[in-house]
Amino acid sequence: MRQFMKRMHKIIITLVGCAVLALPTFSFANENPSGKPDFAPEVPHPTNGTTECVRPEDDMKANHMKYILHQRDETMHKGIRTETFALHECINCHVEKNSKARFGDSEHFCSSCHNFAGVSIDCFQCHNDRPQKEGEHKEHEHGITDNPDTTTAEGASHE
Repeated sequence: MRQFMKRMHKIIITLVGCAVLALPTFSFANENPSGKPDFAPEVPHPTNGTTECVRPEDDMKANHMKYILHQRDETMHKGIRTETFALHECINCHVEKNSKARFGDSEHFCSSCHNFAGVSIDCFQCHNDRPQKEGEHKEHEHGITDNPDTTTAEGASHE
């Protein structure tokens, strides 16, 4: 009888332990009415009055880095400049004009997901992390400005 009690005690302890370990899994499975899990970050939508991104939202969440890298390669290696996937267009659309948030702040458009996912990016070592005011263009260390209407330090056109 004593062995039976010890065995039952171990079984009960094991079942309680499994239930305690499984509890967090069930709490994460609880989704809010929007269908997004409660623990996912809130992604800011466009702030420039538009309601659509250049691609569907799910596609941008999964592939934005490919589009931005492709845009970078097209611009830097082939001299092709387009606005569709230009980083400054993403910032101008998704970050509020008068925002004081900088990349790394949880309120910044890019940081909202990158901080959550633990992803490190270096885009803003050169690029602005806030929208530029009309006519304001950042000059890079190597003498090239973000304004495609200007020329480089060597006199070559950006186009």
